[in-house]
Amino acid sequence: MVINTYKNENFSHQFVENRRKSTGVHFHDEHEIYYLVNGNTKYFIGDKIFQVESGNFVIIPAGVNHKTDSEDCLHNERILLSFKDDILCEETKKAFNTLACEAVIYIPESKREIIEATLAKIEKEHLDDDTHSIFLINLYIKELIVQLARFRLDYKPNLSQTDSAVHIISKYIRKNYSQDLSLESLSRVFAMSESHLSRRFKAVAGIGINEYITFVRIMNAEKLLKETDLPITEIAGRCGFNDSNYFSTVFKKAKGTTPLKFSHMHKKEL
Repeated sequence: MVINTYKNENFSHQFVENRRKSTGVHFHDEHEIYYLVNGNTKYFIGDKIFQVESGNFVIIPAGVNHKTDSEDCLHNERILLSFKDDILCEETKKAFNTLACEAVIYIPESKREIIEATLAKIEKEHLDDDTHSIFLINLYIKELIVQLARFRLDYKPNLSQTDSAVHIISKYIRKNYSQDLSLESLSRVFAMSESHLSRRFKAVAGIGINEYITFVRIMNAEKLLKETDLPITEIAGRCGFNDSNYFSTVFKKAKGTTPLKFSHMHKKEL
């Protein structure tokens, strides 16, 4: 069962009871701050994997792929807020970028009440939603960022041997997405059987390795379509697709439109 005390595109407070909570790999045009009030979950951010516990914050910059999976934990409560970069002043941008480098922020228990009070103010303004709410929400988000920067602990939990191996594999995929990434080639690179590599990646990352490879390739193709005037065939090749027709089919399935239309739409926005 999933209960939302409040939910919109910029703020949600969610309770999950008797259910595994997971999301597919995705990214947003806004920054996100995630706070796990109760429970635990695995967070996959870019090419890194984190175990997130109660009281931890997660910082996800705009455009960074991520997913969550609570696995065996069936009772979770979390708060999620998103915001655009333009609400931040120069100093809070610096603080946010520093936090983003850490990804998971560990806060001492003695300081959590202070930060939870700021989150409560943000939630209240979303509920009140009067003419002053947007100003106050933006102000409280900046306050939250400063509090996280002030109170965070310098703590680096060790990944398990299995998690570390999958982290190395996912990092390799992100760096070599234009190359041959068949299961056969990956098994040679990492000296493990195809079946073992596939099972291990799925168990830790919560996503199949081929699905992850496709996501990384599409994400990079999207950037090239937005930022360059390269032909579709060249973009397909640069992103590891040998067949431009197959690339178009996969891209449309992922983004809901063809690469050519996606490129034209973005050029119009500019």
